[in-house]
Amino acid sequence: MTSPHDLPQPDGGAGDEAVVAEGLRVGASLDATNLVLVLGDDPRSTALAALGVARAQSGRRRVALGDLLGDAEPIHQLLNHDDPHGLADSFVYGVSLNKIAQAIPEYGELYVLPSGSEVPEYAEIFTNSRWQRLAAGFRETGALLVVAAPASASHVSDVVALADGALLVGDVEPSGMDPKKLIGRVHSATAPNGVPALAAEPELEPEPETDAVAFADAPKPWWKRLPLSPLSAAIGIVLAVGLAGLGIWLAARPLARGHEPLSVEGRQTGSAAGTVPSTLDSLHPDSTGSAARNLLVPANPTDSLGAAAFAVVIARFNTLNGAQLWLQGQARDLPSPTFAPQVIRGETWYRALAGSFPTRAQAESLLAALNAKGLSRLDSNNVVRTPFAFLVDSVKAEAVPGLLKYFADHGQPVYALRQPDGSARLYAGAFESPEQASLYVDAIRTSGIRPVLVYRIGRVY
Repeated sequence: MTSPHDLPQPDGGAGDEAVVAEGLRVGASLDATNLVLVLGDDPRSTALAALGVARAQSGRRRVALGDLLGDAEPIHQLLNHDDPHGLADSFVYGVSLNKIAQAIPEYGELYVLPSGSEVPEYAEIFTNSRWQRLAAGFRETGALLVVAAPASASHVSDVVALADGALLVGDVEPSGMDPKKLIGRVHSATAPNGVPALAAEPELEPEPETDAVAFADAPKPWWKRLPLSPLSAAIGIVLAVGLAGLGIWLAARPLARGHEPLSVEGRQTGSAAGTVPSTLDSLHPDSTGSAARNLLVPANPTDSLGAAAFAVVIARFNTLNGAQLWLQGQARDLPSPTFAPQVIRGETWYRALAGSFPTRAQAESLLAALNAKGLSRLDSNNVVRTPFAFLVDSVKAEAVPGLLKYFADHGQPVYALRQPDGSARLYAGAFESPEQASLYVDAIRTSGIRPVLVYRIGRVY
């Protein structure tokens, strides 16, 4: 894919710079917000303003910048790989935000959520009940979601009503929007007569260079060079020093900030409440490196008694590739197929497992059925208690087949369990203990899944 820095420089000149500067100015006052929409009728100007808002906050906390404009160029140029999934897929197919988020480390804690593989269907997206969960999730974790969208999009005012407010770009008036939700207005890149909306450049000090920029030696798009104010720069330096000790932990939590595991904070998350801790990390916040492996904490301790704890060990493989080939081939007809690492005589093996049952008797019934098909080497020792798994996401039932195929094609041991309300929770792996689950932390992170350890609950499909 073409590097963001190889793309043509924007030709909006001072007008474009003014829009980003205005976004920075407005964004600096949004510390208490968690969901903000940036709406306009010019995709370029709207994207630039949203980028300014996101940048103003990403030096202070985790920020997700969502593009519902249709891969607007100023945002799209920040991306550095070809994953087609984005916000449209998240709302239509239930793809996790953690899966589509792309880190932009040169902007601190900024993550971009691209538009996705389909043209956004705004009537479907902006009436989706998931917005309520997103608003609550970002509020709970202290993060910020900035969404750039057309001001004329159908039902966009429904989401503005849930949000902390909307920044309008240009002379737009979204239909049905409550005037009290207006948090500011930014001019578009050019005024009606074609003259830049803001002629004077802001008096800002240069932003310090960083070695973390992926393409440090390449020329940057101009909005990456736009400096911050002296106050913002000072705040950024103080925060950088204060957060240095937590860097590795925070890097593993794309859309959350400052949130302890539930059991550490004395909170409890149960299935009866209908909550899914999909934005929480099971690692203790003081953990770094290999020391973190022994500090996994289940995020839903109240579900321990109802866990789908029993499974059947089908086979063992001495390579990850062997387990992945099994998952992609022989496992397709098994209930809840997955695999998990275990250490045997100092060597890492991978157990292929099937089934997620609340009782041992149900697992033994599966064992008998498998033996009836010719797997005579399986005996009662193959029934194991594996109550723990990594939570991937909670999705609608109709999204399950496509998502399972996607994960299987990528060799990821993800399976679904049906929930009482008809939805599904996606899990990865099946583990006897948090210590065993810690063997898979690095691999689960590399695959793009957040290491949220939970007691797995639900019924097999």
